Amino acid sequence: MTDTQTIRYRQDGSIDTAYYVALGRARRSEAAHRMAKSSARAPWSFSALVALAAAWLPVLGDKS
Repeated sequence: MTDTQTIRYRQDGSIDTAYYVALGRARRSEAAHRMAKSSARAPWSFSALVALAAAWLPVLGDKS
């Protein structure tokens, strides 16, 4: 990022890190909500199958 005109600064001249932390959390939350909605529409998605396989590994591996 070389464009310093778009960086948000505080009154004392330092970079407003609290703003960027809040922005990152909001974007991460939006992405998690999008993932949850898409997995609700396709319950047997790849990630669901991987989770199911991981849950069954201890059961299938115990042959004694």
